[in-house]
Amino acid sequence: MLKMTADSQESESSILLSSTTPAEEYSSIAVDKGSNLEEDTNVSPTSFAQDVVDTFHLAIPIFISRVSYVGLSILLDSRMKTTDTALLGHVSGEALSAAALSDLWTMCTGVLLQGRVLGVLVGQSIGANNHILALVYLRISCMILAVLSVVVMISWGYTEKVWERLGQSATVAKDAGYYSFVFIFMVPAQIGFDQLAQFFSAQRIMKPEVVTALLALSINLLLGLVFVLGVSLRNFSGYGFVACPIVTVVVDWFQFMIFFGYFQWFRQNDSMWKHIKNASPAPTGFDSRSQAQICSTLLDGITKDRIMTFSRLYFPAALALSSDFWRMGVIGAIAASIGEKEVGLFNASYRILWITLTFVCALAGACGIKIGLRLGNGDHKGAKQASEVCVLVTILLLSVLSTLVYINSRSFGIIFTNDESYLDLFEECRLPLCCTLFFMNLSVALELIPINMGRTGIVFYAGFVASWLGQVPGVYLLTQYWQNDLYALYSGIAIGYFLLAVIYGCIVYFSDWKKYAELAMERAEVKSKSLETQSSNAALTIPTPTIAAVSTLRILDPKVADSKPHSNTNSFASDSVHPRSGPNAMIALGMQL
Repeated sequence: MLKMTADSQESESSILLSSTTPAEEYSSIAVDKGSNLEEDTNVSPTSFAQDVVDTFHLAIPIFISRVSYVGLSILLDSRMKTTDTALLGHVSGEALSAAALSDLWTMCTGVLLQGRVLGVLVGQSIGANNHILALVYLRISCMILAVLSVVVMISWGYTEKVWERLGQSATVAKDAGYYSFVFIFMVPAQIGFDQLAQFFSAQRIMKPEVVTALLALSINLLLGLVFVLGVSLRNFSGYGFVACPIVTVVVDWFQFMIFFGYFQWFRQNDSMWKHIKNASPAPTGFDSRSQAQICSTLLDGITKDRIMTFSRLYFPAALALSSDFWRMGVIGAIAASIGEKEVGLFNASYRILWITLTFVCALAGACGIKIGLRLGNGDHKGAKQASEVCVLVTILLLSVLSTLVYINSRSFGIIFTNDESYLDLFEECRLPLCCTLFFMNLSVALELIPINMGRTGIVFYAGFVASWLGQVPGVYLLTQYWQNDLYALYSGIAIGYFLLAVIYGCIVYFSDWKKYAELAMERAEVKSKSLETQSSNAALTIPTPTIAAVSTLRILDPKVADSKPHSNTNSFASDSVHPRSGPNAMIALGMQL
């Protein structure tokens, strides 16, 4: 009898502490476990060379999807704006300057929507096999960004007045205001696309984003050539500047609708997500009951604690990025004070930095996905190795890209304008521009490592110090007391990015990876293996009076046996990850004994 009791107790305890979820049986997503040998001896170690190869394998589709962006997808106006800038550069210098002023203002306010931490939370949740929680954070992200977007869209409506107050000519300010106003209608589609892209990429699902991005880029270029420049049409020279933002908005909505359609298909056909969907069927009618069901479905699993978890990561990241763009807004204003030609060239040359940033962010993004999945899985060694791969490969790649831009600076400038005076000016400042290219890209790659660790707060403080105590004073002092041109401007920018790269490098080097793996698992609402071991030991030593009391409770109230685990703010994910956890598991253990 004692032996049977001990066996039953051990069996029930193993069920109680199991981290296997029902979703695991249906999941078609391979979780990257890296080199976690301490916790799972059945997992083969991933060598450094294998990690490099896997990173490139994952970076290729990320790079292809980012080709339709200006560079890094964290820029709100980035989608397809390289094409716009190139087209406008061939319309007129005034059009290019107006677009530059519009970009400076919209990016300085639009970055409030670009915290991009959803991928961190989704990756860590998937790594911890808590797939339902990943879907909850997708809804939380869309909800919070929808509220923030109202403020952003209102601010874009004041672009013309802002630049008039800053001393720009009425004509250029009016064109910039029109450019920004049209892009207001793109914000909802852009938010939806970005959140879905993060949701899929965090799971190493890149194909849908690649396909939609390439399709949108092709359509944007084709429609731009036809309606902006009038190419291939007789007796039609195009609508010029007026048509450019309209084309981009239309294509952006088309891109989002295609991506959202795939998301719906994915939820209905993928084995794991279909299983989750069937647990909460969508309403089919339009009566009050169906509408209430829609609201209930959208709010299902959204709790105050989860909103706070998302907000604690999102707002420091958004403010850090906002600080960066506010800093660039100040620097752009300094460039505008130098001359109209300088601000236009500043905008075009910065596009070149964003183009090179596409390569770097593809690699850093791939490493970030691996870091998130491995931290969520408790594999701190594998996550650290992924960060080392990120730093090494980024430095090698930037050495090549910086050299290419320095040698072929004029060829890169022709992408955006054929004005010889612009090209001469661009060639004159190529040295500090290439230094800016190197340290800007390196700092962005290093920044993604602590962000994927969930350390967005320290990223904000580091960026603030480097921006406002390093870069902005450096640019101001060099342009005012050395030489008032783009050479001095980019020299100051390079100094600021060098300081930022050093700070981020120290943060990454001195990080306690094991600690942040445990925090990642806590955010994913699963127990770390060390805590599970402690809980197992505690469960196996339950005193006899407690068991007797539980059994007595069952006799007095038979409904106890069928009751759900104790409700708390984490019940939605906890029920799916640990269906026998909480007080009810103790009751079940007493019943078994």
